[in-house]
Order: sequence, then structure tokens, then C-alpha cells
Amino acid sequence: MENLYKLDGKVPILKAIPFGLQHILAMFVANLSPITLIGLSSGLKQTEIAFLLQNAMFIAGIATLIQLYPIWKIGSRLPIVMGVSFSFVAILTYVGATYDSWVQF
Repeated sequence: MENLYKLDGKVPILKAIPFGLQHILAMFVANLSPITLIGLSSGLKQTEIAFLLQNAMFIAGIATLIQLYPIWKIGSRLPIVMGVSFSFVAILTYVGATYDSWVQF
């Protein structure tokens, strides 16, 4: 058990699986919910929301890998989920709902 709390400690497989599943589920909810809320309130098409979700998960995966396997001095060597923040959901839903007709693709 003491090996579990070391930086390079090995976690037993029976404990690693539930922790890994929890980590993945937390990453999906935290990254997909803000984009879905903003996209739906902005009146985006389902294909546009799907494109945003795919790109957010791709970038979040890269950022998480950089945290897990540092490059030079960038990264913590800890399993930290990096991704989208809920901080701007309220203002972006307002802006998206108010000014959606201004955006021309």
C-alpha cells in the first residue's frame, strides 16, 4: 500500500482499473458538457457540435499526455485531466444565443 503514494509507485491492477475508469468518465463529462451546452444555446448544427466535441477530446488527450509524460519542464508527471473549463459557460451561452445570426460560415 505504501508504494501507491510514491511518485513512481506501481498501483496494483485491481485498484488501477477503477481509478482509470473514473478518470476517463470524469474527462468525458468535464470536456463534453460545456461544449454541448454552448453549442445548443448558440443554435449550432449537430455536425458542428460533433466537430467541436471531437477536436476538444483530441486536444484534451494531447494536453493530458503532456502532463503525464512531461516534455522538458512542461508537465507534472501526474494523471491530470486537461481540457475545457466551465468558467465561461454562462457568458458564452448568452453571447451564442444573442449573436448567433451574426456568424456567417
